[in-house]
Amino acid sequence: MKKIIAILAITTLAFGLIGCREKTVQKRSTGFENTELTVYNVFDNEDIFTPMLQAFKSENGANIKINYRKFNDLTEYRNTILNELAEGEGPDIFFMHNSWFYQDHKKLTPAPETITRNDFLESYVEVTANDLIIPDSEGIDRIYSFPLYVDTLGLYYNRRYYNDKIPERGRPPATWAEIQEDVFKLKKEDKSFERFKTAGIAMGRADNLLRGTDLLLTLMLQHGLKFYDDNFERSDIAGTQGINSFGKPNTPGLDALELYTSFALPNHRNYTWNTFLSDADSSEKEIDTFARGKVAMIFGYSYLYEEVVRHINVLAKKNPSTIEVADVAVAPIPQVFDPEEGIGNMATLASYFSPVVSRTTEYPATAWSLISFVTNQENSRYYHEKTHRPTARRDLIEEQSQDPIYGVFVKQVGIARTLPMANAEKYAEILKTAIDQVIATIPTKVAIQNAEESINELIPKGGLFPEKVGETVRERLEREGSAKAETQ
Repeated sequence: MKKIIAILAITTLAFGLIGCREKTVQKRSTGFENTELTVYNVFDNEDIFTPMLQAFKSENGANIKINYRKFNDLTEYRNTILNELAEGEGPDIFFMHNSWFYQDHKKLTPAPETITRNDFLESYVEVTANDLIIPDSEGIDRIYSFPLYVDTLGLYYNRRYYNDKIPERGRPPATWAEIQEDVFKLKKEDKSFERFKTAGIAMGRADNLLRGTDLLLTLMLQHGLKFYDDNFERSDIAGTQGINSFGKPNTPGLDALELYTSFALPNHRNYTWNTFLSDADSSEKEIDTFARGKVAMIFGYSYLYEEVVRHINVLAKKNPSTIEVADVAVAPIPQVFDPEEGIGNMATLASYFSPVVSRTTEYPATAWSLISFVTNQENSRYYHEKTHRPTARRDLIEEQSQDPIYGVFVKQVGIARTLPMANAEKYAEILKTAIDQVIATIPTKVAIQNAEESINELIPKGGLFPEKVGETVRERLEREGSAKAETQ
């Protein structure tokens, strides 16, 4: 990062040549004097960043003013930013979800071109390069953010249930095949509307689960699905992709949807989840079910731990049958292929907000310097201490991996995966519809084909990456991946 900061300092003058906007009479700044930056963020309180912002001001001049605004509602947050940017206003820096970058990167000011992909990968884990480095119209890679963290899906489980029912292991297994056997042992059926005194796992539906579509995407990645054709011009989630180890056509998208929904189909052996176990209109959904001891396992990102603990403490004042906080534990997300065998597609979905510089800022050099400062090793360590979110920096992975709760998520950053989306929100709705259709007894093959058609309607003409220079996009990405492996 010292190298990156030095490059930023050298290129500060270059930013002054970019031009000016008619919004104000003030020209783009070529330095830090009399600079005022506005930062928008969602969910993170201002006190988390106050020490870092004060330290930046101390190092770069007392005349810098930094305003920080926190949003609690994600929809309001995004709409505010989009509306303000459309009017030539808006924040200088804001935090953008990784799934938004393909769709919205043209609203941003990229880092100086002197910072290369290899410079970036020296500091940050590879999944962030896939999200935050996007080629411009000439096919040149441009860096749009330095990340503070990378969160991943993990498996939360009730330690007591596992010790009671599966004492020989006492924790969830590594593969989905074993999870299905565990669910059969853990679930307790009864004659109530819920059908279960204890459900095995919160999985299978989309309406009453917090991360249903995220988990379905994870299963698709684990099954080795190539979401698009080689030029990223069409989705191929319903297609046959090669031959599997049994000599049969490989249908990873179909297989993933079948596995996911099997836990919510009454006629399936895996059946353990239904509409009565969680309130679809509640903000807690399966968190409440887990806290009341009604389900043995749920899925979530690292921040879910504090939400579960908070909900248990609230319920404990009213209901003595609430589970104990000490019984809440976290395991790595199960995989389709056994991790011990070292084969297959190890994957868990990545989700994170990363700081970006708006295209409307008056002070791009100062803004990028602030992002570089906030994401350096010292401040990234401090951010983790305050939020417990898993680091995106390679040099902090080992120390953060030791945490008994959050270490699981840190260890998974190496297998974190994402994919470019024409519209992340609409993709989620399409996958939700596919899940709902299967639950409504529409054949899984039909549901996945419907989803593929809907996604293809969103992909722009020419594909997600229209800048093709003598090779397919996938070939270019594979070549760049090989080059990265040689340099690391």
